[in-house]
Amino acid sequence: MHDLYLLLILFLFSVATATLSGVIGMAGGVTLLSLMTFVLPFSAVVPIHGVVQLVSNSSRAYFLRKNIIRPVVGWFALGLPIGVAVTVWLIQQINNKEALLLLIAAMIFYVLLKPKKLPSLKIPMWAFFFVGIAVGFLGPLVGATGPFIAPFFLRNDFSKENIVGTKAAIQFLGHVVKVPAFLYLGFDYLEYLLLIIVMSVGAIYGTNLGVNLLGRVNESLFRRLYQVALFFAALRILYKVFSS
Repeated sequence: MHDLYLLLILFLFSVATATLSGVIGMAGGVTLLSLMTFVLPFSAVVPIHGVVQLVSNSSRAYFLRKNIIRPVVGWFALGLPIGVAVTVWLIQQINNKEALLLLIAAMIFYVLLKPKKLPSLKIPMWAFFFVGIAVGFLGPLVGATGPFIAPFFLRNDFSKENIVGTKAAIQFLGHVVKVPAFLYLGFDYLEYLLLIIVMSVGAIYGTNLGVNLLGRVNESLFRRLYQVALFFAALRILYKVFSS
């Protein structure tokens, strides 16, 4: 009975957070990660979260596939494996992970609070190659890379559907490269197979619900919600840095 309650709780967590991500394109993954720490062993949280987010992001990308900006995904995909390949060497050179987190927080606050005369982060399509490299590197260091990716999508030439769909596609790729790493480290996914299936079903259901709600959200309201989510993501990063 205890296991049944656990499955139900995590199913509801997965539905709720996937719905959140489906509406505003972010915040769901970080929220789910936080909630999972209350009911699962810490050693299992990140590997399971990675698979569930892989399913959640892939389903969100599928539902919004007509809105995905393919050059962004293509350039990102080219850079991602390079970042993963150099991570081992870079980890040996950088001892202060908190400094990287502070840089991400600073970038978010720059995007949200900068005066209009200062340049934005509206990068050309080919520059997402370097975003891919950075995500490949940052993933193993800081875990969730959504707060790093998000500021590059706060631009007026992307619709809300473009933002949510394209961001989901590149985050899916980011999670794909994590799963083999956990397998290599010896994590037993089969032990948690039923839980992963239940949470994945919840993620797909929540994503479908969120994407349907996205179509009803006003464009200006969406951008305001996106900015609010970015702001709280930055605050969470600062809390993580200064509480460690």
